[in-house]
Amino acid sequence: MAHQQARRTGRVWLPAIAFTVFAGVVLARLVQVQVLEHDRYAEQARSELYASDTVFARRGAILDRNGFLLAMSTDTWDLYVATRVWTDDEAARQASEAIAAATGHDATYLRTLVQESGLVDVLVARDVPYDAGKALLDADVPGLVGLPNTVRVHPAGDLASSVIGIIGADNTGLTGIEAWYDTELQGIPGRVIFERDTTGSPIPYGETFTTEPIPGPDIVLTIDRRMQVAAEDALQRAVEKHEATRGSIIIMDPRNGDVLALATYPRLAFSELDLSDPEHVRLLRNSAVSDMYEPGSVMKVITTAAAIDAGLVTPETTYEDTGMTFVYGIPLYNWRNGVYGEQTMTGVLQQSINTGAVFMMEKLGVELFHEYLDAFGFGKPTGLDISGEAAGMVRRPTDPEWSPVDAATQSFGQSISVTPIQMVSALAAAINGGKLVEPRLVSAMVGRDGTRHDLPATVTGQPISAETSATIRQMLADVVNPGWYSPAKPFHYTAGGKSGTASIPIEGAYTEESQIVSFAGFAPVSEPRVLILVKIDENADLVTGTDAGGPVFAALVDEVLGYLGVPPDAEQVATR
Repeated sequence: MAHQQARRTGRVWLPAIAFTVFAGVVLARLVQVQVLEHDRYAEQARSELYASDTVFARRGAILDRNGFLLAMSTDTWDLYVATRVWTDDEAARQASEAIAAATGHDATYLRTLVQESGLVDVLVARDVPYDAGKALLDADVPGLVGLPNTVRVHPAGDLASSVIGIIGADNTGLTGIEAWYDTELQGIPGRVIFERDTTGSPIPYGETFTTEPIPGPDIVLTIDRRMQVAAEDALQRAVEKHEATRGSIIIMDPRNGDVLALATYPRLAFSELDLSDPEHVRLLRNSAVSDMYEPGSVMKVITTAAAIDAGLVTPETTYEDTGMTFVYGIPLYNWRNGVYGEQTMTGVLQQSINTGAVFMMEKLGVELFHEYLDAFGFGKPTGLDISGEAAGMVRRPTDPEWSPVDAATQSFGQSISVTPIQMVSALAAAINGGKLVEPRLVSAMVGRDGTRHDLPATVTGQPISAETSATIRQMLADVVNPGWYSPAKPFHYTAGGKSGTASIPIEGAYTEESQIVSFAGFAPVSEPRVLILVKIDENADLVTGTDAGGPVFAALVDEVLGYLGVPPDAEQVATR
């Protein structure tokens, strides 16, 4: 019996072709995933399996010159919640209540924050105290993940707050020393990578990879804690006594530029800082380095030093004061129209005579006078190691609104703007032998192994000779001890100094209803150990710099030099 042979049809080939194409697509996809784009997909898989976060290094501490802690970091926890765990309402409620009890947050707020975030891990509490955070983590609160962090604390309270500054939520310095030395203080952050399950929680005993952070070094300030306390207390009393709006005090070692105390008032309060309040934000700026003002008669010290150094006058050079002088037909008057007759250059400083300063400036000439202003550092930052320093302003002949009268008024402290630190730096050069020393707030760094790296003092210029500087010291000593009563005269030490009383220009005109007063001086006269500037803004009682700042200076000299162990001057004690 014959059998009929089966015939091939398209219905057999179609599935075969389809299967072959499907297999080819799968194979191509496997080649793409496993070979061509292996790295990308492997990384994507790892990102699903692993989570990572930054582990901040312990931020270096900030110490005063004697090693007293002013700012340090303590261990805390940053708490995160895996959102997929809190999709269960009961688990979310129990977990949120446990976290709320330990952190003070509202449980409902925590649940809303997590459920509406759209993130895998949500930060619910930052800088939780170490013990409280550890207890939560040990309790296995559902979805809770803790990462170690640190928080900044200030053992001395708000002392030197405007110098120290603040840090942000990411441990980055925002102001003050914290900002200027941020790179050094923050060290090198580490990284933690850990396996997590499908809920986002770490897998117990899963793989963990950690790059250990390297702590930052400690910063040693030039600030002396006890001097800072004395300066801040004296400044607050002075501002309140004279009903002023604000003020500043700087105490410097004129030999090396070390700032021993830098006080501003009102001062920043760490515990009360509210960055939504413009007044609080203003306090973040250190007014002693950022606020400019016309220094008034303190500038006569610089004018006198320049004229003596140029060999144009001596302390005994005389001129006749009539109470006014004309500069290009413009009359310039003495303070409160005083008339002093024949005066020496020492008398110009003792009586604070404006026309005498103009006399010396005219001897110098505008060009040479401005060369000396440049040499003393006016019109540029001092280089102080803190954020926010202003450069000051010196009106010059090349400026569009320049007038020849400007140089005359600059000789007695108008038409020129300085910062307190700039004025102190220039005065230090006038009395320390003529060296312009860069002021500084940091003297050393100490590594975690205890190695100390001292930072050298920097001399940036020599505006006057050592002989001129010695002459200026004696002239300023005659200002503080003129042969009649002086409220700026310390009880135990010889001292020199000069006051300033400057009306504040309002809408281009000066008014005696608003002023800035100051007193700058040094002690002892023979070998100055401290240079002190007291500045009081807008004192309502309108007393002069001698009467407002002089007594503060005198009291601080006795207190600070006594603290430093400087023996009282026998001559001064004898005259007392």
